Amino acid sequence: MPKSTIPFVQCAKNFRDGTIDLRNYGQFNTEMHAHEQVQVLSPTNGTLFIYTEKASFCVPSTFYVYIPAHVPHKLISRSQQLSIKTIFLDMNNMHEEVKVYPSNELLNHFLTFGQQYWKLKDHDMLTTATLEALKAMLPILLAKPILLQITPAKSELMIRVSTYILQHLDNKLSIAEISAKFFLSERTLFRQFKEEMQITIFQFIKQHRLLKALQLLENKDMHIAEIVYQIGYESVPNFSNLFKEYFGLSPQQYRARL
Repeated sequence: MPKSTIPFVQCAKNFRDGTIDLRNYGQFNTEMHAHEQVQVLSPTNGTLFIYTEKASFCVPSTFYVYIPAHVPHKLISRSQQLSIKTIFLDMNNMHEEVKVYPSNELLNHFLTFGQQYWKLKDHDMLTTATLEALKAMLPILLAKPILLQITPAKSELMIRVSTYILQHLDNKLSIAEISAKFFLSERTLFRQFKEEMQITIFQFIKQHRLLKALQLLENKDMHIAEIVYQIGYESVPNFSNLFKEYFGLSPQQYRARL
């Protein structure tokens, strides 16, 4: 579905400390907005994309994303069954930037407990105690972010190069082919790409092939081997190893969580 036709969702800005919001969104798009509280979100049944003024981030199903207070951001989903669990916390920022983390079972249990008991009037002391415990433990629970940040191209040349790569992920891309396409030496392309995009051209290709795989895995009728060929790889075992190295679980394990 083109971005222009994705339903627009208005975001509330203020919530009570410890509010846990669980909603089915499907495909949606928000305005750029900010909250006065720290947010921790976890999508299920699809992939969530978060855009800030500096970068964009991909959040796979059951992973977590930390959004600091007062950081402008917008959310986009192209997944038809996407749900999002969000907790709003009155606390100092752990970081000043958005960060993405793997799924965390203990944090899952904390939020499940909060959903069941924090709204009950006769559990005020329990709510306060467990909420403060969660805030104290959050830097430990979310200690190891993973690199799912996508830095946008700025120059006309890098916009053209990155667009070409994204349009040909199913091909056997090489730096020789790409540099010839844009009349650059391989060394110049490699250097300029890394300076502007903050990752090498090889890392960019791998990152976007794996992000495309996330979206293709949502179609459970598509075999893993078919996905592998659609993102430009030839070996299912090699793809599975790369996927697990990047996301911490195999393609089959990820699909089982959708």
